[in-house]
Amino acid sequence: MAAYASLLSLTHILDHLLQHPKLQIGVLNKAQIDSLLHNIIFLQEFLEDFSPVSGDEIQALEEKISRSAYAAEDIIESRVVDHILPISEPERRRRGMFSHFDHFFKKMGLPSVLRSFTLFSRDLQKVIDEFDSMKIDVMKIKETQGIKIVQRPRNSAPAGSFIQDASKSKNTMVGLDDDLIQLMETLTGDESNLQILPIVGMGGIGKTTLAKNVFDNPVIGNHFDLHAWATISQQYSVHGILLDLLKNIGVLAGEGEKIAGENDHEQGSRLHRSLFGRRYFIVMDDMWNIEVWDGIKRFFPDNNNGSRVMVTTRLTNVANGFHSCAPHQLHFLDEDQSWVLFCDKVFGKESCPPEFEEVGKAIVRNCGALPLAIVVISGLLAKSNRTVEYWEYVANHTHAELNMGGDGHCFEILSLSYKHLPVHLKPCFLYMATFPEDSRIIISKLFKLWVADGILKPKRCRSLEEIAEDNLKDLIDRNLIQVHDYGSRNRIKTCAIHDLLRDLCLREAQKQKFICVDTTHNLNNQSRIIDNKRRLIIHQSSDEELCQEQVIEDMNLVSCTRSLICIKSKSTSTKLLICSSLLRVLSTDGLYSCKVIPQLVNSRYIDLAISSHLMPWSPLESISLLWNLQSITISGYYLTDEAIKLPAEIWEMPQLRHLKTVSIDFCLPDPRSTDNQNNVLKNLQTLYTTRNLKCTDEVVGRIPNLKKLGITFRWESRWDDSQVYNLTPSRNLETFYLDGEFDVGKNFCFPRSLKKLTLKGCNMSWEDLTMVGAMPQLEVLTLRDRAVIGLEWNPVEGQFLELKSLIIIKTNLQKWIADSSHFPSLEKLQLEFVKCLKEIPLGIGEIPTLGSISVALCSESVNSSAMKIQEDQQNLGNSDLQVVVKRPMARPLVRTRHLSDQRINIRLDI
Repeated sequence: MAAYASLLSLTHILDHLLQHPKLQIGVLNKAQIDSLLHNIIFLQEFLEDFSPVSGDEIQALEEKISRSAYAAEDIIESRVVDHILPISEPERRRRGMFSHFDHFFKKMGLPSVLRSFTLFSRDLQKVIDEFDSMKIDVMKIKETQGIKIVQRPRNSAPAGSFIQDASKSKNTMVGLDDDLIQLMETLTGDESNLQILPIVGMGGIGKTTLAKNVFDNPVIGNHFDLHAWATISQQYSVHGILLDLLKNIGVLAGEGEKIAGENDHEQGSRLHRSLFGRRYFIVMDDMWNIEVWDGIKRFFPDNNNGSRVMVTTRLTNVANGFHSCAPHQLHFLDEDQSWVLFCDKVFGKESCPPEFEEVGKAIVRNCGALPLAIVVISGLLAKSNRTVEYWEYVANHTHAELNMGGDGHCFEILSLSYKHLPVHLKPCFLYMATFPEDSRIIISKLFKLWVADGILKPKRCRSLEEIAEDNLKDLIDRNLIQVHDYGSRNRIKTCAIHDLLRDLCLREAQKQKFICVDTTHNLNNQSRIIDNKRRLIIHQSSDEELCQEQVIEDMNLVSCTRSLICIKSKSTSTKLLICSSLLRVLSTDGLYSCKVIPQLVNSRYIDLAISSHLMPWSPLESISLLWNLQSITISGYYLTDEAIKLPAEIWEMPQLRHLKTVSIDFCLPDPRSTDNQNNVLKNLQTLYTTRNLKCTDEVVGRIPNLKKLGITFRWESRWDDSQVYNLTPSRNLETFYLDGEFDVGKNFCFPRSLKKLTLKGCNMSWEDLTMVGAMPQLEVLTLRDRAVIGLEWNPVEGQFLELKSLIIIKTNLQKWIADSSHFPSLEKLQLEFVKCLKEIPLGIGEIPTLGSISVALCSESVNSSAMKIQEDQQNLGNSDLQVVVKRPMARPLVRTRHLSDQRINIRLDI
């Protein structure tokens, strides 16, 4: 909810001011801070206990809380900006930096913030008085409505109760077994011509779930030479669909930027050439219009070899428009199937207690046999207080809405799950409306945005990133967010949200004025829509072009915007928006001049791309002005190899958490001898990638909690000068990337806390790698471009005990002696450009955890050994090992088996 999120955000601002080494003095007085914090805590506790209550009185109070909290933020942060950038009032008005607050404070009955400190304190005191008056409103609500409230405990569930962790539990699919078998037989049948197979049914009935189970089944991987997935959606782009398909079949490797710049016909021709002569399987998910197919069908050749295209759609007329296979209609679950799905998601392997059976079946009946509704409601109950009274409350509040019928009844179910979320999770869930439909949401970026926007409730002894991870897992356990993909360490890498749930997020977020999502891009005519919106999200199709005249010309229209996220935006679409000195979050996909950075003094999160013509001027030379900066990502491509230089004041930025560059390096200066030794960057977790960093004792001591570090060494650097060995005592560093243009000496060593290590160009020997193998927590090892050289590798038994992923790229290795005892936990082996190696040791295939071997552009003997390993394992009954061999300009080698020879793995992914 917006009110609770606004209180959290204000709390973070006050905390940051108090912790800052320079700004806390003279900005606020202690009495006002104490009064603000007291009011915030009082109102937070009220909202936490009374979140299920609804009504006009509550809604009016929440709006007052939001307005007052936002006013306090604006007054305080404007004062801070005045302190950092003392600019004359005419200049402010010319730039549109502060004058746009006048209309807002006039509504609040407050004088202008552009006054002396005395007036500033008076303005703030008026907001504090507003908070004080709300206490009377709160007491009245407690007296009149407190008895009616079914309050949840502060914890998600009572102590000792069984909670199923949906993010870790085995996924199941109920009621679609026959559909799956029927589709698999059609897809692998004897019909040789290209067939289009539509799956049709209402939203949430399981179309995507069924298609994913088909797509992920090993039989499909073995039967077809190529398979790819593209999500269409209502707001589709032919350009985007073709790029997705080309990426899925591996065409973008090494040429992504070039191909992305091609027009639709050029991309379509590439796709046609890639598919020609091969047996392919394509899934086109969530198609809303037959015109989509008409625009791209010419790029799908009929090779007369049994190629297939599967389409999922909610619309029968779209399914009938393909004139190929008869549409496969999905139906609702029957009563027994609904109950089985419900029990599985709520109780897992346990059976339903007798006292819950009657009310549980009533809840299931209210779900209308819709799988999505059952999964979401069960997620709510699995994470809530398990009492018969609470279940009866849920049953009584779903029945009436469901009797309304029509498509709206599912939204009523989903809305109930939102209403019964713990209040601290509601802002995190609503934030998902930020991302476009069918997005693959990168977890690391999501966490940074949650932190920067100040919507996470702090917990003692937990970092904000850890709290964000807890919240995400809780939302996953409630089946409100899906895991889309796991990274190399089997940690969640990307997530997604179902279309219906995203629609709910968008509806609630805009209703509560939490987020304003704009998709029309003609902002000049939308003052009523975007005025007074704290978070402005601009979604722009990659096919759209914007002109300068469409940009907001009057900064008064965005007077309250504090977060600006532009997705697939052109450089002109936000040129005037980003000059606001009160902007906190700036994330764009366009290319910008980083000369705007010194103006963004209040920013916490910046994600920008910059161009090469700015060099040698450093875009981050004024970064120290950004007093509250938490995360900055700068990407771009340069004509020179010069690194971005950071100022020495970087060591005086206590809130800094992530400093990352993409395709560019930055130089981190040595701490000045005159620096305060207390200037330790305790929050800093990411430095990636630094140029020629000297890991002196003083530098390492200033970054004690660093988790991810990347270093590149250039220009005749020497290993001994790097002093990387000083990192060895670190207990927090988990990811380390080292790119060196030197020979690593014999005195090298790495922290034993590392879980992911990437080495490039270090010219180590295979014997030296025994030190790496002894690291007890190492899970991912990547050796790139002569990271290790030598003709023979004979690893030591008892090492690499936790290694799950081994990637070797470009080495002169010829002989590899190993068996299952050397990498006992290995799950993934990837070899690229290993042209001298004679074979992969056959004993590697006997590792019980091994799931995949990927070989690309290696010698024929390596290719043959990989296929021999798969054949031996199949003969031993191990059909789970997947082997992929890629040759240049050749068809991938696959093995085809009949459907009856392969067990069908079924999983739930609604």
